[in-house]
Amino acid sequence: MAIEVIEIQDVPNDLKESEVWTVLGAGDRVVPGLAKDVARGTELSKTLCSPRGLYTRLEVDQVGPKGVSFVDGPYLDGKFLAHCFEGAREAIFAVVTVGPELEKSEAELFAEGSSVEAIVLDVVGSASIMNAFSHISNLIYEDVTDRGWQTGMCLQPGQSYWDVTGQREIFQVLPAERIGVQLLESCFMLPQKSQSGVIPLGPELKVHSDPD
Repeated sequence: MAIEVIEIQDVPNDLKESEVWTVLGAGDRVVPGLAKDVARGTELSKTLCSPRGLYTRLEVDQVGPKGVSFVDGPYLDGKFLAHCFEGAREAIFAVVTVGPELEKSEAELFAEGSSVEAIVLDVVGSASIMNAFSHISNLIYEDVTDRGWQTGMCLQPGQSYWDVTGQREIFQVLPAERIGVQLLESCFMLPQKSQSGVIPLGPELKVHSDPD
């Protein structure tokens, strides 16, 4: 059975400087020596980043002690994943990216010897993809809430509870090339400023916290 894949192109590109400082680890504190670079990078993100996303919904087939299977979908291997799917009826599979242009500008800055500006721009890219993924997650959460369902934590490959090779199962489901994202042999994504995840859903879902 063919699954419906929803593509979202009109993702808000509204990164704030405060979000960049948070990723830098400064919290609410502004570091004077980096303030101009952060302001410049945040402004550049408005033209260099093109947030886009894909997601689909799969029906849970079975939750076992060591993993989760889906109707017409992959098997997700992992005890913690199975734990997070207790009571789940469906799951959202998602891939989001901000595109390749920011990374190209970052590489140019490094080539010119402007390493500080390049590093700050890399942080801006990280903040941008987090912002974009958050926007799309919120759209999903609103839809689920309207149905009276619960949403679990967003499970992402590369975390302590799920090896990065879990990307293969997500890319098995989603035609990520439609938004310009490819999965490398290493299981990292290109562009690097991309994120993927799986979100358990269900009216009787038992919501668990991130083990990290």
